[in-house]
Amino acid sequence: MAFSARRTVGKGWGALRAFWLMMGICLMLVVVTEACFRAQRSVGESITARRSGGSAVVDPRTRTDWYDDYMVDFNATRAAKWKPFVYFSRHPSYAGRYINIDSAGRRITPQPSMPMLPRARVFFFGGSTMWGTSQRDSMTIPAEASRRLQTIAGTGHRIEVTNFGENGYVMTQEVIELMLQLRKGNIPDIVVFFDGINDAGATVQWGHGGNTQNESKRVSEFALGRKLDRTGADRGIRRDLRALGLLAMTSAEQLELLQKLKTMVPQQPKQFVSADSGARSTVAFYTANVRLVEALAKEYGFTPIYVWQPTLHTSTKPLTRFEQRLMHSIKADPFNSRLREVHLVIPFMLDSIMPRIAPGRFVNAADLFDGDTTHIYVDRVGHNTEEAIPTIVKAFWPTLQTEVQRKFERIYATTSAAQCTLERRKSRRRSLRPDWGCEARSFVPDAPPASSQ
Repeated sequence: MAFSARRTVGKGWGALRAFWLMMGICLMLVVVTEACFRAQRSVGESITARRSGGSAVVDPRTRTDWYDDYMVDFNATRAAKWKPFVYFSRHPSYAGRYINIDSAGRRITPQPSMPMLPRARVFFFGGSTMWGTSQRDSMTIPAEASRRLQTIAGTGHRIEVTNFGENGYVMTQEVIELMLQLRKGNIPDIVVFFDGINDAGATVQWGHGGNTQNESKRVSEFALGRKLDRTGADRGIRRDLRALGLLAMTSAEQLELLQKLKTMVPQQPKQFVSADSGARSTVAFYTANVRLVEALAKEYGFTPIYVWQPTLHTSTKPLTRFEQRLMHSIKADPFNSRLREVHLVIPFMLDSIMPRIAPGRFVNAADLFDGDTTHIYVDRVGHNTEEAIPTIVKAFWPTLQTEVQRKFERIYATTSAAQCTLERRKSRRRSLRPDWGCEARSFVPDAPPASSQ
């Protein structure tokens, strides 16, 4: 009897060892296969990076003496944190060599800090192109605009610039962020919106405008969080087992092996919204946002400026070899190919609508670099080289300069009116004739240097 029991235990132990051995072998095969697939992808990307007769098409940024250090800062600041109403923002308080983030999670714009009270305040909103992807702190759009603005601030004065740009933001997120700032009493004098790439991209992703980019990820993240939440009403061992199974499936999704297996299953090609419908939907929601901003501007007393940004998708510039490679990848990809078609239609629609909504304050920069032979775009998204930034700012500078000077005129008129009232009161006390000519005073702005035009 005892011998039979020992024999049964021995067989069970042997079967268990065989099972674990097989599991170990299978796990090893998965690890080796995964490593092979990842190595294959890495080599494939390196081969794809070579064009034009086998010679390497080098990203021009890698030839600079600052790009490697910039990427250290960039990778350190890529992680996002949750932010109410707008989904996400950068982690606050980062100090690097070329990228610096303030305590509110906004990228710092180099500018004068004295006197303490600025003569005017300018907010810049946009996506990663406004934030300054591929640019050092001193070379972003807000930084270039700030240098120009200081030349018209007047002696002993400064104009404060704030960069509210954030990676992936569409205009709706920017409008919400503006509303949050207004709610806190942080009221600007001028607001510049620099949009187009992300709004059109979100439309092609979803088939209609009005959503944020990668909204499907937010949906899945919410669903995952709800299933893993232990504070809800659903508790017990069954719920915990389901959560563990979900975590296992989520981890498996990261395997390159599984992604390869998925590609072996025949799938219907994704159908994208037509170019005309996509353009109309993007324009409809963009102009709806503009009307909201116009209403806020009337209530809070700031002046908005709208810039439709240039993008490689619509560019007719003579492309550099690197840009040619980017354009080839755009045309070869179904999503980006349709996005390009949408981008080509939008500017014409905006030109016919925006002058009625924001007369004199809309700048269509879609064809800004047509004919430019220099290197402008660093990726197919549409991020720009540092050398392109002065041209971008120059496109909307006349409008920005005009609105800032009008702000100064209003300030001067208000100050003069107050001075006139004070002089009249003094005259009445002294039984003297008031200086009725004080209303005729006019504001004469400082002449900006030629370099700021």
